[in-house]
Formats: sequence, structure tokens, C-alpha cells
Amino acid sequence: MVLIDFWTYSCINCQRSLPNIKQWATTYKEAGLEVIGVHSPEFAFERDAGNVADQAKTLGVTYPVALDNDLATWNNYRNQYWPAKYLIDADGTVRYFKFGEGQYDQTENLIRTLLKQADPNVQLPPKTGQKDADLTKNRTPERNLSNLRIEGYVGDPLANDKAKTYRFPATVPTDRLALDGTWTAGYEYFTAGTDARLTLNYRAKNVNLVPARKGTVKVVVDGKPTRTVQVDGTPTLHRLVDETTSRQARLELQIDPGTQAYAFTFG
Repeated sequence: MVLIDFWTYSCINCQRSLPNIKQWATTYKEAGLEVIGVHSPEFAFERDAGNVADQAKTLGVTYPVALDNDLATWNNYRNQYWPAKYLIDADGTVRYFKFGEGQYDQTENLIRTLLKQADPNVQLPPKTGQKDADLTKNRTPERNLSNLRIEGYVGDPLANDKAKTYRFPATVPTDRLALDGTWTAGYEYFTAGTDARLTLNYRAKNVNLVPARKGTVKVVVDGKPTRTVQVDGTPTLHRLVDETTSRQARLELQIDPGTQAYAFTFG
């Protein structure tokens, strides 16, 4: 039987689900489970085979990964989510699918059931014991920096695909973001210009950003500088805030000109 995992390497939801999939691939391989990752990119830089290979290695993915750059496999499965898991039985029938994170215990139970159906005499190892976590309660939702998909933006109207100088509004409500300085708001990402800053009033334990192009991102939380992130090499997700408990805070980023920002995710 086969587990198909639709994923893309800079997606935090995919990254959080990978430990479960990797453990199933190892635990149940001898019992007949084959895991195939289908890498269906969200961003242009995720279409680069070298980037995918580099990040798959970094993330410890050792099972086969198919490149689905034109989303043909994605569309054939009528998929719409990262991650998405499909269980296919020994006869080639899709028996189960799960969109997004969670339900790991349920998915593992079905893996075991389908392996038993394929071979009633198979000796299954003990369950891996994967548990769900409440990942969405009281947490800011994903924020895409795209003039097509942006949500939660407040401030001056966005100018599509041309440089414009913005100013922070007097207040930024919870779960909202605003721009200051010069930015170019594009279809897939925002590009920082002169004196570019971004502020975000978030609720979460950690905050992640997918940036690209060589540059520096200075992180300020509640008025206090906390870290500097160097953006270089393979574009991928970077951790900006990493705390032990969830809280509400105001994030401000000071970003070098030319640096691209794609999306914020929270955990």
C-alpha cells in the first residue's frame, strides 16, 4: 500500500507533519508501506529541483519525492491543501484522505488496517503513538504577502506591482499587519525598498517568515530588538520569534532593500 503526501518545503504545516510521515515510513516499510512525497510548489523558488533536494535533505526526508512543478498530480487528485495525505490500498484504490495537520492517530490506525487487509499474516510493529496538538486555538492565522491573497492588512491602499511609500496607521489591531517605508506589493511576494518596515500584532508562541533574496531582517518584539535574520541561500522558512508559551505581542521587521517576503505562519 502507498501513502501519498502532498507537501511543499517552506510550508510550516507540512514541516510540522513531516516527523509523523517519516516515522511511519520507517516503522511500516517492512510491513509493506511505501511513502511517496509529491512536492507541489506554492512559490516559484520551490520549483527549483536543487532547492527541493537541499531542503528535503535538511528536513530529513529519505523516501522518494516526486516533483509536481506544473501541479498535474495535484490537479489529478483534485487537491487544494498543504499538506494532504492519501492512503491507497494494495488494489490501487484511494481509501482515505486527510487535509491539513492532525488526526495522526486515526491515520496510523488506517495504515495498520490496510496493511492487514493486504496481508493478514503481516506482523505489525507497535504503534508509533503520534498525538495531535491543538495548533490553531488562539493563534493568528497564516498571512500571505501577496496582493492577490493578502488578508488582515491595514493602512494605505496597496499599489499593485509598483514601488510606493507607506506609513504605519495609528493603531494595528490584533492579527493585522501594516507597512512603512517603500514596498512593492506583487502577485507572489512583497519586495522591500528604502526604509522598509512591517508591523504585525500577533497571537502565537512562534512566528515564521518565508523570505528570499540576500538581505537582513531585523526583528523587534514589543519595542525590543530580539534577533537579526540573515537571508541567503535556498529560500525557505525562517523562525523570527520562538517562545515557550503563546502570547500576544507586536512584531516589527526592518528589512533590507531588495529582500522579498512571501508569507507569515504561526505556531
